[in-house]
Amino acid sequence: MGNQLSIANVVNISVSQAQLGLGEYNVNNLAIFTNDSYAESFGSLGYQLYLDPSQVGIDFGTASETYAMANAVFSQQPNILAGGGYLAVIPFLPNEQTLGFSAVAASGTFHLNYGSEHIVVNWNDSAATIQANLRALDPVLSQVAVSGSIASQSLEFTMWGIYKPTALTISSNTLEDSGSASITIMVTQTRAYETLSAAIVRTTGLIQYFGIMATSLAQTLTSGDVLAAAATVQAQSNILFVVSNQESDIEMGGIIYTATSDEYSQTRGLYYGDTSDDGVANSLGYMAAYAGRALSTNFNGSNTTETMHLKQLIGVSPDPTMTQSILNLAGLAGADCYVSLQGVPAVFTSGQNQYFDQVYNLLWIVGALQVAGFNYLAQSSTKVPQTEAGMTGLKGAYRAVCQQGVANQYLAPGSWNSSTTFGNQVDFLSNISQFGYYIYSQPISQQSQANRAARQAPLVQIALKQAGAIQESSVVIYVNA
Repeated sequence: MGNQLSIANVVNISVSQAQLGLGEYNVNNLAIFTNDSYAESFGSLGYQLYLDPSQVGIDFGTASETYAMANAVFSQQPNILAGGGYLAVIPFLPNEQTLGFSAVAASGTFHLNYGSEHIVVNWNDSAATIQANLRALDPVLSQVAVSGSIASQSLEFTMWGIYKPTALTISSNTLEDSGSASITIMVTQTRAYETLSAAIVRTTGLIQYFGIMATSLAQTLTSGDVLAAAATVQAQSNILFVVSNQESDIEMGGIIYTATSDEYSQTRGLYYGDTSDDGVANSLGYMAAYAGRALSTNFNGSNTTETMHLKQLIGVSPDPTMTQSILNLAGLAGADCYVSLQGVPAVFTSGQNQYFDQVYNLLWIVGALQVAGFNYLAQSSTKVPQTEAGMTGLKGAYRAVCQQGVANQYLAPGSWNSSTTFGNQVDFLSNISQFGYYIYSQPISQQSQANRAARQAPLVQIALKQAGAIQESSVVIYVNA
């Protein structure tokens, strides 16, 4: 027989693999921005992802606020895992201060002041000794790290555990060199504390997260920092959780009140007034439990959307300081509280800054529509034709998201009570009443030449009818004797 030739001479086959697209839009991922110091096990990425709190305890210690908040998140049933979410822990860049010495010390001491308190530092004290004395000086300094040495004429202080640390100062300096000449000590702030807003901007492209909270109360973050973070989040697809235990923060002009009155709907104000024992931990624990429960919706399910109103939180006691007057203040400020309603613990929401589910569900469908449209365009192995057939396919991708919104009960058929309509009004109203949504695009034939040349799709308009929820009831009783 002659040489065996390939049948590719007759039939030639090549394989065209599907183009890659984006994964589903995830609104269950939650980030904690922390001031706590971490162990080597945390790694060097600048963040770490967790599916349970045990590794958080290893990385940050079981006595840390970070671990306590992670534990509160994962203790909820359901929690962020129900929707395929994870917990991302991201350390703030710590404040750093340096002491510089004009010469090598051979004798003397100086006072290292933190606020109104101080430690005495001897000329030959090691960094470890100075660190231990500082940590014992004030609980807020329990994580400060000291490196370098007086002998090398430089001491570096890393201010872990503090969101906005007080600058170190020097007094009573008697340091001298070997020739009995006085030594000058210079304090330099080599890196300022990182604000929450700056941390969000820095990490937005580092790791995907949706919910945001910090290991600090609103009053520690300060009004300017909270409002700056709220403005940053409002421009993105995120939700920021902020909690306070100070009544003044929910009064007119307070931090929480101001954020809601400035219409930062993506900032969820929370109030938990108990300051007994560890008031910071009580409030942060409530915020973490709230966030863990609130971000638990699996939008791919049926009848899965929920409201936070009257939900019970695991591991959180109702705020023992709550009174009707404080609840009224919180309601006006749009701050959700955890109360006892005749012995039944429950989250109480007023809807002043919209209800949580209204904001959450809308952000989900906006993100899901964006991903669906991108994937339809990106996953074509050739091209999407600039025809009505191409537009039908694109709108079909958007329609699938709307149908899922109906399935999970974010959307529902109903009557359109707005004066704004588009497309064919009869079709518009009919689709809203029958399906809960209406999708319309201008015919390709009416598209401008400039838009056709730019390969743009005609504008797609989508009307959505949000499903309501009953959260309270009034009853009138008529009695006839």
